[in-house]
Amino acid sequence: MNLRKLTLGGSAIWLLAATPSLADTGTAPLPDGHAPAGVMVDHMHNAGEFMIGYRYSYGLNQGDTLHGTQPVTDHELLHGACLPVAMMCSMRQTEMKMHMHMLDLMYAPSDWLTLMLMPMWMSMDMRMDMPMMHMDMGMGGMDMGMDHMDMMAGMEHGHSVDGLGDTIFGGLVKVAKGPNYNFHAGLLFSAPTGSVDEKDAEGLLTHYMMQPGSGTWDFHPSLTYTGRADHWSWGAQLSGVIRLQDANDSGYKLGSVVQSTAWASYRLNAWLSTSVRALHTRQGGIEGAYTEAHGQSSAADFPVNYGGSFTDAGLGVNLVMPSGMLQGHRLGIEWLEPLRDNVNGYQQRRDGTLQVSWSKAF
Repeated sequence: MNLRKLTLGGSAIWLLAATPSLADTGTAPLPDGHAPAGVMVDHMHNAGEFMIGYRYSYGLNQGDTLHGTQPVTDHELLHGACLPVAMMCSMRQTEMKMHMHMLDLMYAPSDWLTLMLMPMWMSMDMRMDMPMMHMDMGMGGMDMGMDHMDMMAGMEHGHSVDGLGDTIFGGLVKVAKGPNYNFHAGLLFSAPTGSVDEKDAEGLLTHYMMQPGSGTWDFHPSLTYTGRADHWSWGAQLSGVIRLQDANDSGYKLGSVVQSTAWASYRLNAWLSTSVRALHTRQGGIEGAYTEAHGQSSAADFPVNYGGSFTDAGLGVNLVMPSGMLQGHRLGIEWLEPLRDNVNGYQQRRDGTLQVSWSKAF
């Protein structure tokens, strides 16, 4: 993928451009003072400090459709993914893009408590087509002519959704702190400000994954440990999402999430550090189903085809401007490469995630 090559290539350029100086940074902000760009709720602030930040996430699914960990043929997909309601799928997902834009606001009324507010905007775009084999089996004996069938089969169509996502809020509470380590707990919640009733061009509720919100009040607990020694820093985090309602207004609830991650960073100089990260995510399947009219033509229309376990490896760079007009501004970039997908039902393979974060503390 070109985006992945550009991201990894950009990381290499940063490494080559970095000066070899490893001088003590004194009291200046450290580039590895924050976790890699894809890690949230990773740090606290001193009493009276305020931070404004922006996070961007881009995710792409394309290529093979998986059943568990194994790729499936079009025949297996079309005959298995839409059961038990539909006799057979008529459409195949070819690409799914997700963009998330988040405002990251933090304020510390005391040294032991940091308050957070994170509204977000979601954009999703899905592309689908009709495989040739479906055309062959669905004609009911009608002779439409190969030219007409070839024209219809493989034709793509797409649909997009944009809207406000759920709003995360709450606090980070200090558990322990020493000269070279920090340990804190996250007690956050999300309000269901994102829509769960977006419809397609035919007036049917769109795929579950295309809804901008969860539709439920959710609890987001976390435990985060960070440490450092010389030019090395590291951290680990256990986090989750617990749905606090049995169903949303559209009749379903998303699966709960458990996520564990660990990372290590090396500070190249006063303004640049690099990082590596491992990430494992387990998400439960959707419970319930739409109570209003919705599509039933593809795997994404059925709750059994959601959730699973996913493992990723991350490569990132963090920088902080040590002086000048942009002093104290932070920028983090991270690419997450999927290592293993073990999906519930039938789902398209993930191709990777780009994470970008910017912040400035006052």
